[in-house]
Amino acid sequence: MATDAIILKVEQRTALGKKNRALRRQGISPVHMYGLNEDSESLQADLKELISVLRAAGRTTPVTLKVAGGKDTVTIVREIARHAVSGDVQHVDFQRVDVQQEVETPVPVSLTGQEDAPGTAGGAGVVTQGSFEILVRAKPFDVPNEIVVDCSGLMEIDSAITAGEVKLPAGVTLAGPEEDRIAWIQPPRVSADDDAAAEAAAEGEEGEDSEDAADGDSEESADGEEE
Repeated sequence: MATDAIILKVEQRTALGKKNRALRRQGISPVHMYGLNEDSESLQADLKELISVLRAAGRTTPVTLKVAGGKDTVTIVREIARHAVSGDVQHVDFQRVDVQQEVETPVPVSLTGQEDAPGTAGGAGVVTQGSFEILVRAKPFDVPNEIVVDCSGLMEIDSAITAGEVKLPAGVTLAGPEEDRIAWIQPPRVSADDDAAAEAAAEGEEGEDSEDAADGDSEESADGEEE
């Protein structure tokens, strides 16, 4: 849940299209703001400040855009465009939100208690994470930064925790499918080396059985010759 306000100073942007490349070379990133039935705005922000805000806010915490010469607007991060090779931020879309109205947004999921799950005792199984985010509905400042799922109750192989079973904070409801599996216990994977070792052991046993059978036949033949 958001506590301290995150603020990003922005300015109106006149450079559009290919001219945005010149902005980026100056350490300025294009920004777009839209939503709430208002006209979209082409804006720009200092790249270092923008990156700092993105790290702090993620996709769940509201960001107040302070437009030079304009009004302050509460938004949430909706899209981050990155360079295909370098991964550098190229463009960010912010969506206006009404702080009194609920929004739907994905929230990251982290697991805890995997080592305490009875289904993993003695290497019987391993905890596998199926979903790394949960779609929730809440007012902007009630959206949690992350949702922690306790796996210590997973009792046996194929035991699972679904999205509908996850305990959410007050003011937050599930917006995605209840049946989505967040985590479950699955049997440990057998590696190719383990398979090869098992095959070699089996072949060795077969070889010993063949040798024993051959020795038995030889002994019977020898006994027959002596008679």
